[in-house]
Amino acid sequence: MPARLPYNRVVDVTITRQDRFASAQGFLTALLLTPSTVAGSLDASHRTKLYSAIEVVAADWASSTEEYKAASRFFQARIRPRQLKLAYFNPAGVFADELDSIYAADNDWYWGLHLKGLNDTANQRTLADWAETHAVIFGLDTNDVDTETVGAVADATSTVTMTIATPGVISWTAHGLLAGDPVRFSTTGALPTGLVAGTTYYVVSPATNTFSVSASAGGGAIATTGTQSGVHTATAPKFGGSIAEYCEDKAYDRSPCFYHTDPNSYLAAAAWGYAAGRDLDQANFNLARQGVIDSGQAYTMKFKNLPGVDPIDRTSGIVQAITGFIPGLGVQSAAGHSANTYVNIGGVNMLLEGTVPSGAFIDEIHAADWLKARTQESVLSLLANTQRIPYTTGGVSLVISGGVEPPLRRAFAAGIIADIEDAETGLRLPAFEIQVDDVANVPVTQRRNRIAPDIKVKFRYAGAIHYVTVSMTMQF
Repeated sequence: MPARLPYNRVVDVTITRQDRFASAQGFLTALLLTPSTVAGSLDASHRTKLYSAIEVVAADWASSTEEYKAASRFFQARIRPRQLKLAYFNPAGVFADELDSIYAADNDWYWGLHLKGLNDTANQRTLADWAETHAVIFGLDTNDVDTETVGAVADATSTVTMTIATPGVISWTAHGLLAGDPVRFSTTGALPTGLVAGTTYYVVSPATNTFSVSASAGGGAIATTGTQSGVHTATAPKFGGSIAEYCEDKAYDRSPCFYHTDPNSYLAAAAWGYAAGRDLDQANFNLARQGVIDSGQAYTMKFKNLPGVDPIDRTSGIVQAITGFIPGLGVQSAAGHSANTYVNIGGVNMLLEGTVPSGAFIDEIHAADWLKARTQESVLSLLANTQRIPYTTGGVSLVISGGVEPPLRRAFAAGIIADIEDAETGLRLPAFEIQVDDVANVPVTQRRNRIAPDIKVKFRYAGAIHYVTVSMTMQF
């Protein structure tokens, strides 16, 4: 058999694998906080454990446990969510530090949940504060009846006495405060050294009529020294105990509150079972261009039927106080707490209103986080897999066409970005605009440091219809 010469004598083909793509942030996983452990797999050394179905949860948690009840509600969604992680926090630790430890160990989740033991507690308020500084969204259950009242519940206040001691002890008859509750002091004279008027402290070692305070939630008790004078007053800004009032007061975006008269309903878990099943990455761009409105997975939480949850038995006026929704006007902060609840309208059980405490909607926060993550991943992957993008008009155009536009098209296909009709083709086009300054106008120092000109994107959110009016005329 004659010798065969290699192909590269005539043609030389080289294949380079370009697989340096940024890992995609997950938006389909929920995380449930628990103070309990599973031997060898969920503890201070193993902060989270993944479960893909309630049958797997049952292997670790008896049906009588709160962990099983919350997970069961989550997995009852009609389109079953893919996975739930249980996350361990040490109940004796500083709660904010425990949350940081969980997130440092595992940040691959988006939807947060907790057990009913945290309902309307100081730790739940800490959870809301923590969520606001992270790219997550925590569903906070509440069963505090103050949520049914439109007005803010007055803060508890009383004159108190203080000891000079290590630690200092505050006496307040039948104060009703819990460990970790915030408290502030004022005086007609001078507070003991160690305490400053107007500063927020946190209750430590509460007894029926006394407590000490710390400078941070879960911190050590403060020692008081020196002398004191005048009449001291303590105020506990507990917002009536209702987490909904607390989060509304702070206009939070990442801690939607779910009010139900029965804490065993786990309304937030049921809601997140639906939301975690909405895969915004699964969409068809061509169908979207043809005007098919359900080509993607965009959604609104309002009107959703949540299996396993019974509606609350409350009047329209109370529901308005809970949600702040006024027919024909929408959610109004003066009318209620921007919380969510579950009701029966016309024989159909449904969630109202799908909002976060700031008055925005859950789907808006989710969509914005998703689009931000996908754009970051797209641009980073382009930079990592391109030999060099020149600082020219053509280079900036490549960043736009190869890095910025693809996530926008995906968002349009998902139903997040609204459409406009092309007059020539009749196709539906994404309603977004991209603006960027000419590279010639970029300051030399910016070009010298290889910082691209600011790319500005403007798009119209598709939103959802939440209220309809129909006017009819009867003619004879």
